[in-house]
Amino acid sequence: MFERLEARGQVLAREAARAEAKRIAGSVDVPGIGVEVTDDGVVLTGRGLWRRWINDARWRWIAGWAA
Repeated sequence: MFERLEARGQVLAREAARAEAKRIAGSVDVPGIGVEVTDDGVVLTGRGLWRRWINDARWRWIAGWAA
């Protein structure tokens, strides 16, 4: 009975997650850092990401969950 409703909810959730991943990827504008939207989220690539994350607090909140 609720299968169609659940399936529609899953589609809407996937669309919302994809839109949020695109928003996050669009907000990353750092030279030398590659950004890719995947089915699982956003993938950042480049040298020194771990060091940047440790040394610069802005990287910890890249998704904008807190400021």
